[in-house]
Amino acid sequence: MHSTTQNTVLTMMLFALAALVLLAATPAHALIDVTACGQNLSTAGGQYVLTADLDCSGTFASGIDITANDVVLHLAGHTLASSDCDPNKGIGGIVVHGASGVKIEGGTVRGFNDGIVLGATNSRVTGVTVTSACTFGVAVSGAGNQVDASVVTFSGLDGIGIGAGSGTHIVGNDISDNVRVGVDISNFSNNNFVESNIINRNGIAAHEQGGVAIFNGTGNLIANNVLNNNFNGIELESPGNTARGNTVNGSVSTGIFVTSIASPSTVKLNTVLGNVVDMSDDSATCSGDLWRKNIFQTDLAGGVPNGGPGVGCIK
Repeated sequence: MHSTTQNTVLTMMLFALAALVLLAATPAHALIDVTACGQNLSTAGGQYVLTADLDCSGTFASGIDITANDVVLHLAGHTLASSDCDPNKGIGGIVVHGASGVKIEGGTVRGFNDGIVLGATNSRVTGVTVTSACTFGVAVSGAGNQVDASVVTFSGLDGIGIGAGSGTHIVGNDISDNVRVGVDISNFSNNNFVESNIINRNGIAAHEQGGVAIFNGTGNLIANNVLNNNFNGIELESPGNTARGNTVNGSVSTGIFVTSIASPSTVKLNTVLGNVVDMSDDSATCSGDLWRKNIFQTDLAGGVPNGGPGVGCIK
């Protein structure tokens, strides 16, 4: 009887072990190769990998389209490129069409009208270099998206553009040398976060805008970024936004600038030095804007000097 019980237990253990071996030998997500321009990644939950550098120049079309939820695209260190630039055509390097849970990682996107078009929800671009886009490096719309640990540079207009986006996190990127703005928030984009980025030399070619500009939207936070040698460091043109804890140096025009239509805005705990003008408010009385605990030397309110640190409404 004892021997029979032992045999039964042993048999059950062997069946369990065989099942585990079979499970380990069967990949949970087999990789699907991306090998051609215009390929549509349409398998929900699919794990896709770019197998080699891919040049889509001359196609005047997007490089890769993503239309399914929960897709992961591994660029695997490769480059997706196109020299095509035509504002009348939808030419994106990687275009996400309304999907959710998408992740794009680990390679380079060069050229196209827009490098990456993230029209998505709860999706992420991480560890990607996006360079030399004709218009936007990364264009983001939708809710809950994130761009992190990436380099976005030499865009013909803006590095990262958030349009009709909410809850977007732009975190830990190098966003530099873009023609107009490093990060542009517009088109009723609310409650987005631009945090802990390096943002340098934007707006120099256009001689306008600069590091971060909020054109339209409320509840946005610009925090703990380092902004060097932009045209303007941070420009607020819409009310109800906050610039906090940033370091802004060497701006060609103004370090932090609040326009008359941006009241009320909050600017606090920033270090803003070595700019042509460190801090500026379009209103002579700061018109409801809160400037507190900033470190700076020069300021303007209503276009005239506000007295510097500890004097006037800019503090």
